[in-house]
Amino acid sequence: MSLYPAEDERRIRTQALVREWTKSGLLDAAQGAALDAELRVNVRRTNIFLRGGLALFTTLIVTAFVALIVIINHLDQPIPSAVVAGVSAVVCAGLAHFLVVRERFYRFGVEEALAILAVALMACSACFFTYAQDVSRIGDTAIVAGLITGAVGGLIVYWRFGYVYAAIGAIACIGYAPYELLITASMKHGLSAVLLAAAFVGARLQHARYGDEYPGDDYGWMQAAAWAGLYFTLNLHIPFAFALYDVGAPFYWFTYAMIWALPLAGLALAIRGRDRGLLDVCLVMLLVTFLTNKPYLGWPRHEWDPILLGVFLMAAAIIVRRWLASGVNGQRAGFTPARILSSQKGAVTILGTASAGFHPNAPSYPESGSGGFDGGKSGGGGAAGTY
Repeated sequence: MSLYPAEDERRIRTQALVREWTKSGLLDAAQGAALDAELRVNVRRTNIFLRGGLALFTTLIVTAFVALIVIINHLDQPIPSAVVAGVSAVVCAGLAHFLVVRERFYRFGVEEALAILAVALMACSACFFTYAQDVSRIGDTAIVAGLITGAVGGLIVYWRFGYVYAAIGAIACIGYAPYELLITASMKHGLSAVLLAAAFVGARLQHARYGDEYPGDDYGWMQAAAWAGLYFTLNLHIPFAFALYDVGAPFYWFTYAMIWALPLAGLALAIRGRDRGLLDVCLVMLLVTFLTNKPYLGWPRHEWDPILLGVFLMAAAIIVRRWLASGVNGQRAGFTPARILSSQKGAVTILGTASAGFHPNAPSYPESGSGGFDGGKSGGGGAAGTY
């Protein structure tokens, strides 16, 4: 059961929507102020920047304190380290509980860092303890134990504190755990896909049950994360993925079919359910499919491939935009090409800035060396040089 009442969570989310609508001009200032006053909740909150700073400092302090205890007392053996990590996890969880219940902290940074550190420390404790039981299996059993503990801990943190990123972290732990098992490459990818598919089904059922209201919005993010993880583990040509290429030909071509089927199926589900989070994730997945299609088929890459992809994406965007705008009142089935909320405009600006600054294959030009006027002086074009 969450430490925050469900009514408070709904009020906080509605208050955020009211502020966004006011900022976007959908509500005037008087209407926004009146609704904001009615939706206030007795909790302590802070802005995003101070929240991140407090979380960072809390993490540094706790990490340094635990490391200091281990170093001073020479507790560098697995069992003592496991005990220190476990006790520290309990203390962090207790402090986080105290700050939420007694001090009414809500997304304040400090209690968030303490809750996540409790999960991380408990996972380390499980890893150290398992390692002490069988040193020869540090590559699989100990890490799997830590990942399972982290997954369970992340779900508990979400259940008690409502941090959706803790649940997404739990899904990531579940998806990665099979890669540390001593099984074939195909089985690692397949088992990870099955676990992530199960997580998606569970999150989607809960999302369908609650809709877009709390806690349905949280389950919407979880299903999108699980769907992305499912695609991530089945696309063998993502450069930074845990791709294992020593798989059989049938499984290889099965994954090729899935990297096309998953984005398209997800788009169908997202459009039918008007699920923005899943829609955005599936669009990114489809883009990655285009980028990895040639490596899958063994086709050579060319310098003009990015140009062709860019032209295709621009043409598709223009066609879809005009098709939506040609509908009644500039929309079709609830979808409109207009950016209504200011947060959407800000997201597009951030995305454009990031894309402009990311050029991994940008050509480099040599420094300008001496040219045909070596030895010349200013104003002479080489007239004062020696020949």
